[in-house]
Amino acid sequence: MKRTKNHVVILYVSSIFLMVFAWGIQWKLIRLSLAETGVTVSDCPWCEGEGDFEDVVFLPCNASTLRLLAPADVDLLADLLWLRCVYYFGRHALTDKEYPYLYPILDLITDLAPAWRWPFLFGATVFATEIHAYESGISLIEKGLQFHRADWQLWFYKGYYLWKWAEDAPGAADALSEAADLPGAPSFLKGLAATLANRAGQRGLAVSLIENALKKTIDPFQQERLVRKREEILSNEGARR
Repeated sequence: MKRTKNHVVILYVSSIFLMVFAWGIQWKLIRLSLAETGVTVSDCPWCEGEGDFEDVVFLPCNASTLRLLAPADVDLLADLLWLRCVYYFGRHALTDKEYPYLYPILDLITDLAPAWRWPFLFGATVFATEIHAYESGISLIEKGLQFHRADWQLWFYKGYYLWKWAEDAPGAADALSEAADLPGAPSFLKGLAATLANRAGQRGLAVSLIENALKKTIDPFQQERLVRKREEILSNEGARR
């Protein structure tokens, strides 16, 4: 059956109503179960309280279940979760600096809207700088690269994680080399990838990365820097023999 504009609007509104109704029932069931067991809202790990305001942060564990709540517009649901994510992160950044639900929320958002690159970049940034959670950060980055192979920033973050936490300099050099070849990447990444490979003792790889970069670089200043770096690496290798 051909959908008219009115049909789409009705389906959209009904999906939102169903989502709000389902979450309302869920919250009531949680409150009832807490009352039965004698547990207060302050003891509930999914609840937050501030004065008379109470907000539940419990979410279904997979995107398939969550899609049933808003079949007409999954992107809208991802937007709502993103607002929740920003509030959650900001509130805890200003208080206890504990973020146990941040990865699950970001994981759900990126399941619902994988074409939206910003949640991947946000997670890669905060897990590196604020939370220092390597496993969560690299997991989100790898997931992002499945959908955004041509995003130099995700490759850059992967290289950073591998260098900073995994102490995998060759892997970091490979990731930065991938980033350097993508549109929009800053020119210094080419030399940085070679530097990491050289520090890892892989001078052949470092020279190869520089020579590959020279073939793709048209900026005379960058070419000169790369040539100097290559000569420095080769001279150090000769001095060790």
